[in-house]
Amino acid sequence: MKHRILLADDHALFRNALRMSLEILPDMAIVGEARDGESVIETARQTRPDVVCLDITMPGPSCTETIQQLLATDPSLKIIAMSAYGDLFLVARMVKAGALAFVTKMDIASQLPAAIQSVSQNRIYFSADLGISDVAELAPYAPTD
Repeated sequence: MKHRILLADDHALFRNALRMSLEILPDMAIVGEARDGESVIETARQTRPDVVCLDITMPGPSCTETIQQLLATDPSLKIIAMSAYGDLFLVARMVKAGALAFVTKMDIASQLPAAIQSVSQNRIYFSADLGISDVAELAPYAPTD
């Protein structure tokens, strides 16, 4: 069974590179692309992906708002937050919002397929360079609202 993936990043070249790296894998199907928070929500409604790979700094609604809207529309959706930065406060915010994975862009080509496999099995995934092995390790960084 192929994983249906929506790629969301405001940089077209980055999205293209991600698409090309994932399309060569036999169990991955890119069903849509989005360039901002509003279009990722609309594209997800239209394409019904299993996984959304979401850049956390796109124009439009904040990433946490976008994640919450995506999950309100489809609670079974798996969200992978992507960022150039590995700040643990950001990671904690994304997990609190509902993301199951956080992948830094430094090694995204090698780590994104593993993250997709993990979240598809309802398991968390963190880029190895973050040094996090369990969600409990994020507790000191979690926002208190």
